[in-house]
Amino acid sequence: MKKKQRVSGNEDALLSLTDEAYRLIEEMVVTLKLAPGSVVTEQALCKDLNIGRTPIREALVRLKQDGLVTVIPRRGILVQPIETSESLMTLEVRHLVETLIVERAARLSNDVDRHRFRHLADQMEKAAKDKAFVRFMRVDHAFNMLVAKCAQHPVAEKVIAPLHAVSRRLGFYYAQWHAGSIEETGHAHANIMRAIADGDEKLAREELEGLLQLSRKISLNIEEELLDDVSKSYTGRVRKK
Repeated sequence: MKKKQRVSGNEDALLSLTDEAYRLIEEMVVTLKLAPGSVVTEQALCKDLNIGRTPIREALVRLKQDGLVTVIPRRGILVQPIETSESLMTLEVRHLVETLIVERAARLSNDVDRHRFRHLADQMEKAAKDKAFVRFMRVDHAFNMLVAKCAQHPVAEKVIAPLHAVSRRLGFYYAQWHAGSIEETGHAHANIMRAIADGDEKLAREELEGLLQLSRKISLNIEEELLDDVSKSYTGRVRKK
């Protein structure tokens, strides 16, 4: 099978392939298919995704700017390890920017978009109930894109996108060992979606506060578990001596 290549002189074709490569690689990072701390090469991504090197390289530049990967000269692409301290700082910024976004979306959405929010809320709760983690992340991503579009604030949209990727990866990571957390998170997301669909700015803001508090709790739980793992590993080595 031939790789998808840039059509000569067609900038739109290249941009489309870059967007597709970005979407696919970001999902691989968020869903841990590319494990935190692992190293991958451009060649491997080209082969796995069946996309040419130029779109892959440009997608990786965007992912580097988002803080999801780092380029290591002569080695490849490092998938950033999960850092709970960074996740907590991400939530602080999300609180400021996302409050603006959900309030504007509740105020400015049209009837078609309000219907889409209700549909996404149903999909979110079903994915959570089914413990369908990848489907859950895709619905969450679709919601993030829709709410940012409806807010009609391009600057806020650019700021919030990479922050959502960091939070989605952390939530996916946590849900692998605490499956029950996905239902609680899904319900919190669905509440925001329905508040936006109803045009209730105050309720949308309050439901967002609840989701961010839940996300903070998850971050702190992960930090505690990681520290506990380190402590157990250290204790085990000491006992062997």
